[in-house]
Order: sequence, then structure tokens, then C-alpha cells
Amino acid sequence: MPRYRVLIHGRNFRLNFDGRWQKTGFYTPRFADAPDALLAAHVALEDFRHSQKYQELVEGSLNGSNDCSELNAEEIEEVRLDAGFDSALPGLAFYNEDEAENGEAGASPNAGSAGAPPPSAS
Repeated sequence: MPRYRVLIHGRNFRLNFDGRWQKTGFYTPRFADAPDALLAAHVALEDFRHSQKYQELVEGSLNGSNDCSELNAEEIEEVRLDAGFDSALPGLAFYNEDEAENGEAGASPNAGSAGAPPPSAS
């Protein structure tokens, strides 16, 4: 069965970074074994939704029921069978969506900090 690399793009997560709540997006790559790219996207998204990282992200998020966050599968490409599948799960590359939307300097969606989601405010 083919293996695919799927770039997951999370958007509209209301998270606290350095004591400030902000609309945040992130990217994270995932691998999935599936017969085609469409099913690989579904498998990768479901796998991520059941991960500890995603659960922590949702718990730390301040989104309301009328302000939902979203996950999309992007850049789905077939890779070699030994490509990164058994390695440790990658981190999340965060970016500030407000800065990215306004086109501010240094706000590239690819320039987020990788790692665990920020702790929630208590």
C-alpha cells in the first residue's frame, strides 16, 4: 500500500502565547498508508485528531461554539515506504494569523515555533 506525507494546516485556534490571546494557525506533517491521496488525507487528519498534541491544543484553546477552529489536509504527496513513518511525531509550527492576514513583517506562516502547544491560562 502506498505511503503519503500530508501537511496538516490548523486555523483559527485562540491560544495564549506569552500572556496574550491570539488567533493562531499551525502546520504539522503526518504520514499515512492508504490506497490513494484522498483516503491518506482522511487517515492523517483522524490520526492527528486522536493525538495527545491535538487534545492538549483543543483544551488550551479559547474558541467558542460559534468560532470553530479547523483542520485541513494540504500538500498530499506519495513518498517512499520508509519515509519518516516510524520516527517520533513532529511538533507544530505555529504562526499568528492576525499578523499573517495583515502582511506584517516576519509573519510568514512557515516561521512559527515548533513544539508543544502553549500552556492554557489559568
